[in-house]
Amino acid sequence: MVTVNLEEMADKLRISLPTLRRMMRRYPEFPVVAEGSNGVPWQLDPAAVITFVQAKRDEDAAARDQRDDLLSQVSLPMEDLLPEAERILSAGERLKLAQAMRVEDDVAKQRGFLVLTSEMRIRLAEAWTPLSQFLAGLPSQLGRRHNLPDAVVRDMRRAIEAQQRELHRKLNDLLSDDAAPPPEEQEHAGAA
Repeated sequence: MVTVNLEEMADKLRISLPTLRRMMRRYPEFPVVAEGSNGVPWQLDPAAVITFVQAKRDEDAAARDQRDDLLSQVSLPMEDLLPEAERILSAGERLKLAQAMRVEDDVAKQRGFLVLTSEMRIRLAEAWTPLSQFLAGLPSQLGRRHNLPDAVVRDMRRAIEAQQRELHRKLNDLLSDDAAPPPEEQEHAGAA
């Protein structure tokens, strides 16, 4: 039997030496005639290694085909956007499209074009509390400073409270999960 060392085997397989070493670590059943050590080269049977590598490639191809078959059975949400006749994407293409959409969302978040609703709620709550406290005390402060009648102070307080309730309602509507897009976004969607 003719044997070759690691470098010669890598050349025969047309792969790099690190790739060959990774394969040997990955597959404990990798065919080795004799392991090398300091100053002693590894000995490999080229025919056995080529047969082994081809078998692993065939197994990987079969696993890939099986995975593609499984993915073709999965319906990703964006399919619902297309009419039945136009749904011609393969499972791999649907997966790539979903990944591309996720990357677009990530980029939009990084650039500040897309903000999580939960994050917006937290930030608005942090801003709302001091503003609400300030507005609640404003009529009394102005009443004392300008010696305003109690009726005027009460009227200012009611007007501010009404505006706060309305703003609070609008913010809740805006941040609800089923909120409609703003009018300018609806116009863009209609034009498209």
